[in-house]
Amino acid sequence: MKIWTSEHVFGHSWETVAEAAIKKYPNPMNPSVVGIDVVDRYIDKRGVLNSHRLMTTTWGLSDWVVKLVGMNQDCHVSEHSQVDPKSKTYTLRSRNLTFNHFLSVEEKLVYTPHPQVKNKLVIIE
Repeated sequence: MKIWTSEHVFGHSWETVAEAAIKKYPNPMNPSVVGIDVVDRYIDKRGVLNSHRLMTTTWGLSDWVVKLVGMNQDCHVSEHSQVDPKSKTYTLRSRNLTFNHFLSVEEKLVYTPHPQVKNKLVIIE
């Protein structure tokens, strides 16, 4: 079930925003992401960079939530991304691995150049 979609325009080029998105973790401004492991990374025959990463996050769950679900506060996420420099498209898909028996969350982000304004980027979530 799709709950929402959003669109945001960045005042920077596709190259700048895509590079920043790829390098966003580890990030001292977001200490909740405590670990990232690259599971697989390769360039396919079309020249597209494909990556699969696993992330560990801590969100500071309340004690009552931890007791209710019976686990610690570490959460794990699987992230798949594709960077296509020819079409200037960066697609990121992530889903939770923790709590997925209670709630499954899948996110898809697509970064593309703005169709009408040069040196701006559109992200659709």
